[in-house]
Amino acid sequence: MSSNNTKSEYYLGNPNLPNKHWKDEYTKEMVYHLKKSKANLLHFAENFFYIIDPDEGKVVIELFPFQKRMLRTLRDNRNVILLASRQCGKTTMLSIYALWVACFNDYQNIMIVANKEATAIEIFRRVRLAYEELPNWLKPGVKEYGKTSCEFENGSRIGISTTTGSAARGASINCLIVDEMGFVEPQSILEDFWRSVFPTISRSTKSKVLIASTPNGTGNLFHRLYDGAEKGDNGFVYERVIWSDVPGRDEAWKQEQVKALGSMESFLQEFEVQFLSTGDSSIDEGLFYDLSQSCCDPKIVLDEGHYKIWEEPDSNKLYVVGVDISEGVGIDASVIQILDITDLKAIKQVAVYHNRMIAPLEFTNKLHSILRNWGNPLALIERNNCGAQVVDRLVFDIGYEKVVSYGAKVANRDKVQMGMIAHTNTKYKGVMNMRYFVNEVKSVEFRDIDTLKELKDFVRHPNGVWKARGTTHDDRVMSLIYALFILEKEITERFFDILELDTYGKPSAIEPMDFGLKMFEDPTSIYLDNEIAGSSTAGLGAVVFGMEDTEDTSDLDDLLSTGWVQLG
Repeated sequence: MSSNNTKSEYYLGNPNLPNKHWKDEYTKEMVYHLKKSKANLLHFAENFFYIIDPDEGKVVIELFPFQKRMLRTLRDNRNVILLASRQCGKTTMLSIYALWVACFNDYQNIMIVANKEATAIEIFRRVRLAYEELPNWLKPGVKEYGKTSCEFENGSRIGISTTTGSAARGASINCLIVDEMGFVEPQSILEDFWRSVFPTISRSTKSKVLIASTPNGTGNLFHRLYDGAEKGDNGFVYERVIWSDVPGRDEAWKQEQVKALGSMESFLQEFEVQFLSTGDSSIDEGLFYDLSQSCCDPKIVLDEGHYKIWEEPDSNKLYVVGVDISEGVGIDASVIQILDITDLKAIKQVAVYHNRMIAPLEFTNKLHSILRNWGNPLALIERNNCGAQVVDRLVFDIGYEKVVSYGAKVANRDKVQMGMIAHTNTKYKGVMNMRYFVNEVKSVEFRDIDTLKELKDFVRHPNGVWKARGTTHDDRVMSLIYALFILEKEITERFFDILELDTYGKPSAIEPMDFGLKMFEDPTSIYLDNEIAGSSTAGLGAVVFGMEDTEDTSDLDDLLSTGWVQLG
């Protein structure tokens, strides 16, 4: 074989992107593979489709039997819906099919749609990588080549879009690929997209629609389409791939995943591909009744009923705080949940602050006062929206040092920000963590009936998102989720010594690291003009618990001179 290639034969001078001027001589072996790849999708994939392997780097894909089955289903059927486990390569299978069609068929318009623009771009990046790694004699020349679309000299085109975009609407599409349909938010946008696009595609007798997703609750469009495919009444052919279809995954692997996810429920959805019911309460009637048995009137009521205390602070106990913040205009509430986590097998709700009318600036002062009541514990505070000003003022202006930061990486933010960044993934992880402690191991003892009622109205919606039912509120629940999220192992190990893990890899025994002196203020000392229910401590000065006698008493003398009292 000889070559007379010049730079003008390549798109933008890239030797992996031949254009219409590219020429070369074909050997018998090339001709064989060219014909074989055009006729056989699996031959094309197993000989020429490159992927990035985390261990081996760039390699030609080695297909598992279930992946070959998936590719045959995509090839041989017009409308296909894949219900697929995490980490089974479903997106790669869609990419292989899209590139194969574009390379060996003229004038095909292939549109890849994903739940997020970043996901769509990542899918297209895989397609581009695979195309560039193909030998030049196997692939059509490039006419246009960008980050969101490419067009070849054979007239075929691959482009990406999101369900919120207009690229697919009204376009002549030969193959529509929708990845992670179950996770498109909001569902109303997906419904509108589907109503406008599907009729246009279905008018052609040769066009195809390929859908893939992991399940995400019931009642959403993906669930309805898959359910219809199983019943055989909507024209879709279905494939179902679960974790055990992947070679090398056994019961030990399953248990490791359950531990990593934190609950069997999460594993059943992500890897067993079960559609977990939507509309169901976070707690059923039986559990609600059981949990309500420990609810009772608070020991102390302060701030016109906004601040309720069931147990007074104890210097020998370990507390965490979760905070959800509102605008303070009478709709949602700013809520502080205080939990006693001394014994992780018997977590206790000891105090709740709830106020719909407190502005963020004033709430920051209130939050700081309450944190001082409980010995300056770790606090996980949502920083989204108006929460950012509360977190930043508490940390940078007041100097509170025990604010937990989490979520920047999950939300794809380059800069680490103080507080909890609420994101679809962090919220889901927080809900699963909360349900583990409340529903599975039943280690949380509730005192506040209002929190429990909110939890009963905290339901899984058709798009898989957990939130309040109808016009009810979930502010108490979200702050509870944030408080318990401190017991997510990734956070716990940053602030505590983990003495023991349970069978699911969750901390079951911890002790605090030595952060120095714990200062506890009597919660009633900042409410001297309030009526205090069930307490005889009105009028006391601020109290410090847990101070040890030392020879140098100058610091202690300073505190005593300003109204503090030493106990013990």
